[in-house]
Amino acid sequence: MTTPPRKRKLVVAREFDPSRWAHAAFFLGFLLLAYVLSNLTEDMWALLWSYWPRELGRPAPNVASAIGTGTALICALIAWRNKRWFTFVSEVAVEVSQVTWPTKAETRVATIVVVVLTLVCSVILAMMDLFWSNVTDWLYAL
Repeated sequence: MTTPPRKRKLVVAREFDPSRWAHAAFFLGFLLLAYVLSNLTEDMWALLWSYWPRELGRPAPNVASAIGTGTALICALIAWRNKRWFTFVSEVAVEVSQVTWPTKAETRVATIVVVVLTLVCSVILAMMDLFWSNVTDWLYAL
């Protein structure tokens, strides 16, 4: 009885498109800015409410989130439509795609080297500290 041959996955070579990564970067920037501005709006509203409670209503998290998200959306659209910024982000994506990333073995070796050198330097500094603390104690005892 023979086993049927395994099916091979069809691998389609895609050409690198930096504009896709630029769109993704602007979207992630929008999400991050929306989070920051929503929290900042809510905090500023709470701070102003503590000074003028009658003029301003209580801070409403949904309204603050809407204000922060709307502001972030406007900023992201302005940045996305700016030709210079979009070109810059696309060029950054091209440069990052050309980076040669280390292999797992290279990363492991480099990590071991860093840990060993850190331990060696720590021992040397501890010995120097012990020596100079004894010297200063001896000098102060005079």
